[in-house]
Amino acid sequence: MCCRYYMEGREPDGKLAAIIEMMERNWPGTYKTGEIFPGDTVPALISINGKIKAVPAVFGFSGFKNGGLLLNARSETAALKHSFAEALRMHRIILPATEFYEWSSNADRTKYSFKVGSNHAMYLCGVYEIAAGQTRFVILTRAANASMIETHDRMPVIVSENEVRPYLTDYDSALGILAAEAPQLIRAEAR
Repeated sequence: MCCRYYMEGREPDGKLAAIIEMMERNWPGTYKTGEIFPGDTVPALISINGKIKAVPAVFGFSGFKNGGLLLNARSETAALKHSFAEALRMHRIILPATEFYEWSSNADRTKYSFKVGSNHAMYLCGVYEIAAGQTRFVILTRAANASMIETHDRMPVIVSENEVRPYLTDYDSALGILAAEAPQLIRAEAR
């Protein structure tokens, strides 16, 4: 679930443009936009001393099953799992996106994109670790709501722009956000 997403470099409403500008100012040439795959280094938001900073982060925790990448963690159990509990307490991350992708389970494996309304920006919740000098993240997932269940039984935890700061800076707020109702999504066949 949620192993690919898309981040527009210069989306029409400009919400992600400020993040790209921060990345260009502090980390030029170190990240990818467009369709994001596991292992890519991408723009991400973290809290450093209460300030929200854009940093490059690598998609996936390494060392999973024969050298593969662990991409997702269940939000419902992350606080209880040894692998994620400390990261959820201390290292929460936001992945700016314009859409994410999922494939149908039928024989033709249709690729669908999912967006939040007509808004071009969405914010995926995750946790990160520092490994071998890199910030590496997994995306937190939750049970799918009615807008997603036809395609997959899990979906990423998505927050509004107003929830980014509370998610990143306050553990109790983050737990509340993880338990809140998921937004309704718009599904379209991906290009």
